[in-house]
Amino acid sequence: MKTKTYLISALAILACGATQAAEIYRGKDGSTVDLYGRLGFNVSDKKTGDTQGDFDGRLGFSGRQVVNDTVSVIGLAQYQVNSAEYANNVEGDNDSLTARYVWAGLDMSQYGKLTGGRVSSGLIMFTDIGDVFASSDVSTGRQARYIDPTAVQVFRQDGTVQYQNSFGNLDFSTAYIIGNNTSDLDYGYNAALRYTLDMGDAGRLAPVVAFQKTRADQGEKSRANGADTFTYGGVGTRYYLGPLMLGYLYSQDTVTYVNGRADSKDKNHEFTAVYDINSDWTVRAGYRYLSNKGGDKLMLRDTTFEVQYKLTPRSSIYTAYILRNGHDGYNAVTGSNVSFGGSSASQSFYHAGLRYEF
Repeated sequence: MKTKTYLISALAILACGATQAAEIYRGKDGSTVDLYGRLGFNVSDKKTGDTQGDFDGRLGFSGRQVVNDTVSVIGLAQYQVNSAEYANNVEGDNDSLTARYVWAGLDMSQYGKLTGGRVSSGLIMFTDIGDVFASSDVSTGRQARYIDPTAVQVFRQDGTVQYQNSFGNLDFSTAYIIGNNTSDLDYGYNAALRYTLDMGDAGRLAPVVAFQKTRADQGEKSRANGADTFTYGGVGTRYYLGPLMLGYLYSQDTVTYVNGRADSKDKNHEFTAVYDINSDWTVRAGYRYLSNKGGDKLMLRDTTFEVQYKLTPRSSIYTAYILRNGHDGYNAVTGSNVSFGGSSASQSFYHAGLRYEF
């Protein structure tokens, strides 16, 4: 059980963007500090319809201090600079250094892991079903930021206290979201469960359920445009058979208001397929359908085709084409159109990039 808990901790770091960390410090007591990161360059016509290039960089540190045979103090900080993350391109300066994850906690071996800060939420077990492409943005739970502006993605927001553990084939996570002085939260909580079913020669099935609710601070509703609560739920699964992975998820989230505005409801379906042709080549395909009612009325109908070629185990070339057949939404409060991921929901685009991870 202890080995499995350490494996889960390692997978959590991988989910933050590291494929292999380099140890840069080891103390006599066994304490370690690791460095990892990602460097990349992307060429795309996504934002403007004209071809342009963007640098994509991430840098992270993770650490562990041993308390005893069972407990270790752990922490992680990962930053993103001049990258393609939605918040940087649309809501801020591209040359800023943005914290993606910053947390500290306790790894208690078979008793689980307790972390606090801007964590990688356990909801990522669910969102990762659709988040398999180098060229696309996560749409499920996109309305979380209307209640908590720090929630660039539903699985990444400030002031989260989280507990995670695994029992046999069952992985679970639960969290209470306190927020901070910029998040305007009264309270929030989430939970996710995943069960991996080994079917022998028939493959493996890994269904996931996820839920989150956040509520705005009663004294801050005017700053949230009257938004009161965000409620999110989803079910999905991955299926593994040899070199093939298939995924499907369905999510639904609702923002309620206290100023007379209608509830804003997103419904989101995503299908994904990943096939490893050999050790060098991987192909991916997916379809996403998102529709909003009562709010901005954004509609996404995206079909994605992507090919990856591994130059080395830690560097790859990606190329993709995203066929978009949806339409932008409209924010009646600000009087502005609502796009997604930095581009129009009706504008198809291509993406090519070189990525090196360390």
